[in-house]
Order: sequence, then C-alpha cells, then structure tokens
Amino acid sequence: MYVCHCAVVTDRDVLESIANGAQCVADVARQTGAGRTCGNCISSLRDLVCQHCPVRAERGAVEARELEAEVELGVAGATR
Repeated sequence: MYVCHCAVVTDRDVLESIANGAQCVADVARQTGAGRTCGNCISSLRDLVCQHCPVRAERGAVEARELEAEVELGVAGATR
C-alpha cells in the first residue's frame, strides 16, 4: 500500500527503513523521502513507526508534529 503518494513510498519501504535503523518519523522521512512534500502521510508514517518501534512511540509523535510544522512553514518543500 502507498503511504506517501508524492514520493511513491510504500508501507514496505517504511518497514524496510525501520529495519535498517530508522527509529522515528524523521528518520523514515530522511531515508525514504516520505512526508517531505505535502505532509498528508505524516500520520500514516507515525502509525507505522509506533507499531513497529513501540519504544520510540512518544519520540515519533513529537518528531511528527515537528515535521508537520516544517511542512506548514514551507521548510519541507511544500508549496501552499
């Protein structure tokens, strides 16, 4: 299933990123490119990270909010 349509990132890509050491939403975003354009996939990324890295669930939620703020400010490349 596609998690991020903008960067064409699937749930398997996200799980692979986690398996390769990503421990939070920001790590997954850096490794896959997901969440860097429109930000609509951030909640899905957060859900996957929280499901597969439960120790990092709180950190992932905080970083997801930070990434959402970057997208709203245009820092992440969003054109709004």
